[in-house]
Amino acid sequence: MTFRRLRLGIGMLIGLAVAQASFACAVCSVTNDGARYAYYGTTAFLTLLPLFMIGGVVYYIAKKGR
Repeated sequence: MTFRRLRLGIGMLIGLAVAQASFACAVCSVTNDGARYAYYGTTAFLTLLPLFMIGGVVYYIAKKGR
């Protein structure tokens, strides 16, 4: 009985995740200015994050080596 409930719960969670993902289309035009700025900000953040992380490691190694 518990396996059946677990399967039902997992199925419901997957269904909810798929339903939410269908509203997150990146190629659709965004008519809301707040959502557009959030999209651009997130894109810039995720683009620059790896560069800052690599720069931080290089800075740490250079400072540690002195």
